[in-house]
Amino acid sequence: MSTSSVAIFSSTAMAPDGAERLARLEDELALARAALDGSAEGVVVVDTRTWRVRQINAPALVLLELDGAALPGIGFDAICRRLRTEDGSTPTPAALLLAPPEDGAYRFIRADGGAVPVALRATRACVAGRDLLVVALRDASARVRTASELGAASTRCGITFSQAAIGLAHVTLDGRWSRVNARLAAIVGYPEAELLALTVRQTTHPDDTDNDALAYRRLLDGDIPYTTREKRYVRKDGTPVWVSVNSSLARGADGTPQYFIAMVEDITERKRSERRIRHLATHDAMTGLPNRAGLQQHLDGALRAARAAGLRVGVAFVDMDKLKQINDAQGHEAGDLALVDLARQLRGQVRGEDMVARIGGDEFVIVLSDVAARADIAAILDRVVRAPAAAACSIGVSVFPDDGMDARTLLRHADTAMYRAKQAGGAGYAFFHSTGTP
Repeated sequence: MSTSSVAIFSSTAMAPDGAERLARLEDELALARAALDGSAEGVVVVDTRTWRVRQINAPALVLLELDGAALPGIGFDAICRRLRTEDGSTPTPAALLLAPPEDGAYRFIRADGGAVPVALRATRACVAGRDLLVVALRDASARVRTASELGAASTRCGITFSQAAIGLAHVTLDGRWSRVNARLAAIVGYPEAELLALTVRQTTHPDDTDNDALAYRRLLDGDIPYTTREKRYVRKDGTPVWVSVNSSLARGADGTPQYFIAMVEDITERKRSERRIRHLATHDAMTGLPNRAGLQQHLDGALRAARAAGLRVGVAFVDMDKLKQINDAQGHEAGDLALVDLARQLRGQVRGEDMVARIGGDEFVIVLSDVAARADIAAILDRVVRAPAAAACSIGVSVFPDDGMDARTLLRHADTAMYRAKQAGGAGYAFFHSTGTP
């Protein structure tokens, strides 16, 4: 309180009750001032008749870079001139009244030329007949920075989703594609817009839909946190594509299921490699015929089928005649060509249900399935030995169930018979315990 004010009150010989009221009023003003200065927000009170600042608190002084000692009567326009809107213009007091309290809607230009984002809210008030403008403002730098970081993080997530080298998707709880990236669309063979109009079931191979449904049900039931499975999609052109799918369930803060998340990797080439490896494991690389492992699998199956049907199976052990002489005289390349030619001859003379295998070196085995009598076997072998080939061969034959009940016994007996055919001059066949004729 100024000295002149005190003098005025003293000259009027104020009554004690008047002094008490003044003291109370001063206390209330001090409390109000303390509350105003203690506010986290800056507050500026402006008289709208003169547009001069009537009151300002400490946070506002700091934010607006004002000197409290030079404040009395400062015009509000001096503050407005240091505010900028998003388009760079200076707001008017009337514009401030209409402005929403949005973080970073205004920038305050500091003395050093830097800018501070501020959140500003202006309201009108009438106090003791005076029309006042109350402006609340605060530094929004942290909020704006956080919002910017969140926006950047969201952008990065969006870029990661859309440009990932693996297929990514969100799937609704009822099984519809709701969001897909470019890689997934390429894997499934649909434009993104068309894929979003389909269900996962519509793009899944019919043989794999049940496994899909089971996986999604277990995720929804909470039995598993994620699932990994191999399946086939059917591309738009109708061709199947093998994929590995890792699925999980996105849940809200309260645990409510929101949508499925799927990561999809094209494993078509891996499946081709696996098929090639499996083929090589059971087939001879040079002739393309089944090898000993492939023979064993096929022969075991043929014996089971014949046993159930009451039929016979012929096992013919084939040994190329004079391969050593061909190798010595013409080289091993010529010998390999002769083996390939013999393999082609054998395969060409037997029936579709029969099997020809190369079990090593110059040795082959023919499995003749579902034959009723030895005469049927002899008819097939007659075609084999009469067919033109680069080299002749000797063949020994055993018959299930006459000469053995299992593959090992039948192969051993056929090998024995083959040596009898070779001793007889080769280029022919002999049955086990026979003279070479049916």
